Amino acid sequence: MALRTVSEDGGSSAPDEAGDSVRPAQRILSAADAVERMAAKRQGKRGCYAMFSSYLGGVVTDPMVMTVPLDDHMVHRGHGVFDTCSLVNGRLYRLGIHIDRLLASAAGARLEVPWSRDELIAMVADTAASSGARDGIVRYWLTAGPGGFSFMPAECEEPCFYCVVLDPMSFGAGGFDPMSDGFREATVRDTPMKPPLLAQIKSNNYLLNVLTHLEAADSGGTFGIIVDDDGFIAEACVLNVCSVSHDGVLVTPPFQGILHGTTMRRLLDLARGALCEDGLLRDVQQRPLRADEARAGAELIMTGGDTHVFPVVEWDGAPIGDGKVGPVAKRLHEIIEAETTAGDGAPEDFIEVQYPC
Repeated sequence: MALRTVSEDGGSSAPDEAGDSVRPAQRILSAADAVERMAAKRQGKRGCYAMFSSYLGGVVTDPMVMTVPLDDHMVHRGHGVFDTCSLVNGRLYRLGIHIDRLLASAAGARLEVPWSRDELIAMVADTAASSGARDGIVRYWLTAGPGGFSFMPAECEEPCFYCVVLDPMSFGAGGFDPMSDGFREATVRDTPMKPPLLAQIKSNNYLLNVLTHLEAADSGGTFGIIVDDDGFIAEACVLNVCSVSHDGVLVTPPFQGILHGTTMRRLLDLARGALCEDGLLRDVQQRPLRADEARAGAELIMTGGDTHVFPVVEWDGAPIGDGKVGPVAKRLHEIIEAETTAGDGAPEDFIEVQYPC
């Protein structure tokens, strides 16, 4: 196969035949050249409002300089953990429970954490304030830090904490509305499940999650529903799963061996409270859930990301229930939306961001 080279000015020669690839010219760039080219690449990029780096000791708002050292062990060894919370109407939603899970992940990954829980919360809140955004996704990482390219964290100079404020994630492209259209999903069997240790640590290695999505996409799905060798539902690629029976019983699998989802925990509380009181449910159970039980149910729901309630209306080409978004999914979504928008909930679940005047 012939190769096209990229010239010093960034242009490239025309390919000689179909299928030619592009090989960057092996030119040594000065620091000024590299900055200029990065600025050109990142010009007009949207989606990231601000980034805090403990390594730099500050916040940057220009995407051109939102970088992580290549020798940070998170990058080349996966020795880092992360978590995410939502920024809604200028409030950080349930940041505390996410930081608790971040610290639990860090302990499982044997990462050194020189910051207290309160200090981590303050760094996230300060980054949100610096971004100026009132709505978005806030993601943060604890890493072994930079220092070399071996597998041994002893070479790392210092642990690092990074935080970014991102555009809200939307699944409404092309007019698609999850709460009116619902998702069409596919079973994932060929991609292996994570071993229990890695399933319960939110590590920076999401390769199996990505492969789960790709296998599902091959069959017309998006997130994919993982079914184990014994026929039990585990989870989706980045979401927990629950089923609602025709007689009003909500069932979700135990958290052993899968992610201890903060959103699912909140929805279980709402289901046991408001939805049972409203008569939409008569019971809520956390127990092994067989795939054939869920297929025969009235509703199938995927949850994650604090506010995402994603009804599944079709699974492997067959409708779930009547093939429409069901009342339990609608009510859960309604409560979560109202709670996050108005800040109407437990006080510890909301942190008001102190924006600069």
